[in-house]
Amino acid sequence: MDAKLRDLLARVHELEIVARRNVSSLFAGNYLTTIPGRGLEFHEARKYVQGESIRRIDWKMTARLGFPHVRTFLEERQREVFIALDVSPSMATGWQEKTKLEVAVETAATLALSAVNAGDRIGFVTFSDQVLEFDRPRGGKKQLFRSLKAFAQALDRPPEPCLLSDPRCAIHAMQRFRSRSFVVFLISDFIDHDVPEDLKYLKQRHDVSLIQVYDPLEYASTELVRLPAYSPEGRASISAISPGLRARAAGASGAGSLEEIVGYLSGEAVKYGIQLSSLATDQPVNGALLELFQAKRRRLNR
Repeated sequence: MDAKLRDLLARVHELEIVARRNVSSLFAGNYLTTIPGRGLEFHEARKYVQGESIRRIDWKMTARLGFPHVRTFLEERQREVFIALDVSPSMATGWQEKTKLEVAVETAATLALSAVNAGDRIGFVTFSDQVLEFDRPRGGKKQLFRSLKAFAQALDRPPEPCLLSDPRCAIHAMQRFRSRSFVVFLISDFIDHDVPEDLKYLKQRHDVSLIQVYDPLEYASTELVRLPAYSPEGRASISAISPGLRARAAGASGAGSLEEIVGYLSGEAVKYGIQLSSLATDQPVNGALLELFQAKRRRLNR
């Protein structure tokens, strides 16, 4: 076995260990989504809780017992999960212990392992301004290894220059399977407001979540610090900037303050009816995913 392959396998193994640690801290049931599997299995009958949708009330049971009751069901598994990972140059930047890409890869690996543990099939696509790696949803540990390998290689591969990251290429790749329904996680920094209108077509059949990964220093505004910098996407240029300068630059194509970009992404999520989660590179991945799953559960129970 040559050294390059040995290093890659070591990276995949390390990534799996990190993912398993994250998954073990997510309590059972958080992974449920709006797309069921091949059927529903009765779980239990319980009293209606104020705030739940009245559509969930079992009226026959309510009439018999004299108090509103609901029946709860568990999804049968074998759902199909697609993980779309932005590996464009801007993702490889960062001033924390981990870059945005490292945090995004850890997130993708945790989602992949969660899916496999739940008995689901996983597919993946890595992209910048074009699709770099793609595999349709498959089940089993072999597919988990393929996914982790693709994510690990994204860390080792120098990012290729591109004008802008383009999630549309990932969406179009997934849309080739028009007759199927997927649970989709789109992971990106969305630094150039690159939330495509194509999401409205993806949302018609699929359960879609956006996961924004950001470095807090990108949005911290101060002129007391000057850092050497270059443009990771678009026409490359080298200069010295202060943190937050991008927010103040006249005519900048990207976001301003963190509040502005999160506000923009939240507006797009509401417009397309999808879930949004924001993850800072100095925060634990498992906590962000726990919040995402809980938000999806609350949305499902409305």
